[in-house]
Amino acid sequence: MSIYDRLIENSLFFKWIYHPSEEIESYWENYLKTNPNDAERIIEFKSRFVQYLGYNNKKLTDIEKRALANRIIRQLEKAEKKRKYFFNVRKTMQYAAIAIVFFMIGGSIGYMYFKSRHSVELANYSTLPEQIQDPLLFVDKQAIPLNQGKSELDYTNNDKIIIDKERNIISESNTKVPQINTLVIPYGNRSIITLSDSSTVWLNAGSRLIYPSKFVDKTREVYLVGEALFDVKKNDNQPFIVKTSDVKIAVKGTRFNVSAYSEDYSVQTALIEGSVEVYRINAGLFEKGVNITPGQMAYFNKKSKDTKVINVDVNKYILWTKGLYNFSNTELNRITKQLERYYNIKFKYEDPFYGTIQITGKLDVSQNMSEVLEYLSKLTGLEITEINERQYVIK
Repeated sequence: MSIYDRLIENSLFFKWIYHPSEEIESYWENYLKTNPNDAERIIEFKSRFVQYLGYNNKKLTDIEKRALANRIIRQLEKAEKKRKYFFNVRKTMQYAAIAIVFFMIGGSIGYMYFKSRHSVELANYSTLPEQIQDPLLFVDKQAIPLNQGKSELDYTNNDKIIIDKERNIISESNTKVPQINTLVIPYGNRSIITLSDSSTVWLNAGSRLIYPSKFVDKTREVYLVGEALFDVKKNDNQPFIVKTSDVKIAVKGTRFNVSAYSEDYSVQTALIEGSVEVYRINAGLFEKGVNITPGQMAYFNKKSKDTKVINVDVNKYILWTKGLYNFSNTELNRITKQLERYYNIKFKYEDPFYGTIQITGKLDVSQNMSEVLEYLSKLTGLEITEINERQYVIK
């Protein structure tokens, strides 16, 4: 049975197209992650349906949906044969194109630097070593160690950075070019940052935030890898912008949560109050952003490059700042991934099927880890066994 046939037989595939929801998106995000070899075909198959629906608002019966699916499959199979036929020709042309690219790179870097000084600097600082195990603040490439577990940073005191309300670090914020600060919060840690404009950022475990010591440009721009809750001070003359590797979120003053872990298949922006606009990185000049209102989430799929707006319970997405996780029909592997980040541990499934089990409940991760895992075991009916200090098996 081909991948297309398996999709047609999966009732959740048509729900993904015609009746998307947070749970359906979560299911397919995990499906793509566990079936990487088929991901491109699945996304292409789905996009053909969406393209058809964009031109035809007619409601289809189940029989018509299957007929349309078969027609699209024939088109895809025909296109795939053509791709294989011309593969060798394209491969030869690629070698010639490489030479052109090398000549273009130098000019492009220069253009980007003068066009957006901060964007280039942020990109340079976004490639810090992943093996960092302790929370660190990089100021002008100087590494400053922070408290384990939870740390606090305050940039509202002129040329000083106040760490954990007790340590003062002198910052060169009185210079014309502000320093780029990089906050690295590995698994098992969290941090709260008050930026120079008094905006507050809660940074979750396994995250990095890159930002200037003070905002002097027309926009207030920060770069996020991981998850953060933003409470932005309104300033119509200096919009606030959050950049990730995939999307740009434009803000004037609002409260919202962004989840943009590099290993996830999506970037999720949940809005608590105010309004934000989400754009694709490298979007075309005339491409419009996606606006969301309080109680909505912008779900950007990294594979398809599509952004969907979903109505959600936004409180569920900010409880992590209080050490709480609330789940409703959520797959177990998504829950254990969050626990891995919070406690800096690893889970292994004896049977991969266990990871797809959906559960509902609430976890208070601020409690002792052993109590949390014991409760999770009761909630799922599965046994969670410690292999060593950092590894656990679910069976």
